[in-house]
Amino acid sequence: DIVSLHPNLARLCRDKDLVRRISWVQGNFLEGLPFPNDSFDFVHVKRIARGVPEDKWDDLFEEITRVMKPGAAFE
Repeated sequence: DIVSLHPNLARLCRDKDLVRRISWVQGNFLEGLPFPNDSFDFVHVKRIARGVPEDKWDDLFEEITRVMKPGAAFE
Protein backbone atom coordinates (compact mmCIF):
# COMPACT_ATOMS: atom_id res chain seq x y z
CA ASP A 1 0.00 0.00 0.00
CA ILE A 2 1.07 3.57 -0.65
CA VAL A 3 0.35 5.94 2.21
CA SER A 4 0.46 9.71 2.10
CA LEU A 5 3.24 11.41 4.07
CA HIS A 6 0.68 13.89 5.36
CA PRO A 7 -2.35 12.57 7.21
CA ASN A 8 -5.79 13.97 6.49
CA LEU A 9 -6.21 16.12 9.60
CA ALA A 10 -9.76 17.09 8.75
CA ARG A 11 -10.67 13.43 9.06
CA LEU A 12 -8.50 12.72 12.12
CA CYS A 13 -9.05 15.82 14.22
CA ARG A 14 -12.26 17.21 15.67
CA ASP A 15 -10.68 20.58 16.48
CA LYS A 16 -11.22 22.48 13.21
CA ASP A 17 -9.23 25.46 14.53
CA LEU A 18 -6.21 23.19 14.95
CA VAL A 19 -6.65 21.87 11.42
CA ARG A 20 -6.55 25.44 10.03
CA ARG A 21 -3.33 26.24 11.96
CA ILE A 22 -1.32 23.30 10.61
CA SER A 23 0.38 23.17 7.24
CA TRP A 24 2.64 20.41 5.99
CA VAL A 25 6.02 21.38 4.59
CA GLN A 26 8.47 18.88 3.18
CA GLY A 27 12.14 19.78 2.91
CA ASN A 28 15.62 18.33 2.68
CA PHE A 29 18.22 19.57 5.15
CA LEU A 30 20.95 18.87 2.58
CA GLU A 31 19.40 21.60 0.42
CA GLY A 32 18.52 23.84 3.37
CA LEU A 33 15.24 23.68 5.23
CA PRO A 34 12.55 26.00 3.82
CA PHE A 35 12.25 28.09 6.99
CA PRO A 36 13.79 31.38 8.08
CA ASN A 37 16.40 31.53 10.84
CA ASP A 38 15.06 31.42 14.41
CA SER A 39 11.66 29.98 13.43
CA PHE A 40 10.96 27.29 16.01
CA ASP A 41 10.68 26.97 19.78
CA PHE A 42 10.84 23.17 19.56
CA VAL A 43 12.35 20.77 17.01
CA HIS A 44 11.63 17.04 17.16
CA VAL A 45 13.56 14.64 14.94
CA LYS A 46 12.75 10.96 14.84
CA ARG A 47 13.87 7.88 12.92
CA ILE A 48 16.27 9.52 10.51
CA ALA A 49 19.49 7.67 11.32
CA ARG A 50 19.48 5.53 8.18
CA GLY A 51 18.59 8.47 5.97
CA VAL A 52 21.47 10.75 6.94
CA PRO A 53 24.77 10.14 5.15
CA GLU A 54 27.56 9.51 7.63
CA ASP A 55 29.45 12.64 6.59
CA LYS A 56 26.36 14.90 6.81
CA TRP A 57 25.45 14.73 10.50
CA ASP A 58 27.23 18.02 11.24
CA ASP A 59 25.30 19.66 8.39
CA LEU A 60 22.05 18.32 9.81
CA PHE A 61 22.71 19.76 13.27
CA GLU A 62 23.84 23.09 11.82
CA GLU A 63 20.60 23.37 9.85
CA ILE A 64 18.49 22.41 12.87
CA THR A 65 20.34 24.99 14.98
CA ARG A 66 19.76 27.63 12.30
CA VAL A 67 15.95 27.26 12.39
CA MET A 68 15.74 27.07 16.20
CA LYS A 69 15.04 30.22 18.20
CA PRO A 70 17.50 31.06 20.97
CA GLY A 71 16.64 28.88 23.96
CA ALA A 72 14.57 26.46 21.85
CA ALA A 73 14.31 22.78 22.75
CA PHE A 74 15.59 19.93 20.56
CA GLU A 75 14.40 16.37 20.91
